[in-house]
Amino acid sequence: MAQFGAATTGREVVAAFPERVKDKTFLITGPSPNGIGSATAYALATESPRTLILLARSQAKYQPVIDKVHTINASINVKFIEADLASMTSVRRAAKVILADRDITAIDALFNNAGIITNDLVRTTDGFESQFAINHLSHFLLTNMLMPLLLTSTSPRVVNISSLGHKYYEPTFQDPHFNHIHPESYNPAEAYAQSKGAQILFSMALNNRYAQEGLRSFAVHPGNMESGMYSHIRPEVLTDMAERITGQSLEDANEALTKTSEGGCATGLTAALAPDLPDGVFMNDCQITKDPEFVTAWAQDAGKAEVCWQVSEEAVGQSFGVDMI
Repeated sequence: MAQFGAATTGREVVAAFPERVKDKTFLITGPSPNGIGSATAYALATESPRTLILLARSQAKYQPVIDKVHTINASINVKFIEADLASMTSVRRAAKVILADRDITAIDALFNNAGIITNDLVRTTDGFESQFAINHLSHFLLTNMLMPLLLTSTSPRVVNISSLGHKYYEPTFQDPHFNHIHPESYNPAEAYAQSKGAQILFSMALNNRYAQEGLRSFAVHPGNMESGMYSHIRPEVLTDMAERITGQSLEDANEALTKTSEGGCATGLTAALAPDLPDGVFMNDCQITKDPEFVTAWAQDAGKAEVCWQVSEEAVGQSFGVDMI
């Protein structure tokens, strides 16, 4: 752990903990071919996991990822699960497919990696604001439905891919779906911050509920990298985000985009694999941090974590907890 930092790659993390990877099962949502999720899969593949479960919308789009995993290690069992994270019905269906698969006896680490950012207010088929639905609610539902498989593992981990972007705005969760605003007043950066802050609070709530069961959850900032995720966002939105989150101009913030996807996956892999991580919920550059430069006080507030959990349960229409497994 101490030797890991901003320059660490995912493969270096995996190489440090081979016994935590070999013959284990991992699930990754949204492993886009050039993103952090696929880099996570490639790094894990170097140390012979038993099964990699990739969950995304279309197998055709993700077949190159599957092929590359098999190029690295042909013996890995790769399962593709089709799911549209904008639809809670689709997420439930996917979770049931996984639970019914007798070949999947445990999930050792779940990487809630998929995420979006939008320019405009977009509603899902469930009527939810799309960023909150895809970045948080889908993962809230998926994780809780798969909890029996996670708790079968000897050392289960849930890794939520968050962002320093949560610093932009503190949500109250009184109107998480932006139902009471005019669409033209919608601020996509606020919605993004709410969704990424919710992932930190979700990790806190999971730890509060399942620590005695041996589960640990972390929310991670993958680092300053150019993933293409923001390429479609209006310049004025990006400028505002850069200034409020980093205190820098957009130009200076862009110059700090130094990580590749191989480096961007390292913190999530550390969260999933390092056996003796200290107390804390947020990770940056492969280290637990409570530094306000990286994580806000509200995102580490236990009371707010419970509010977020309750709002999420209400949205998906189902209650979850240790006594419900």
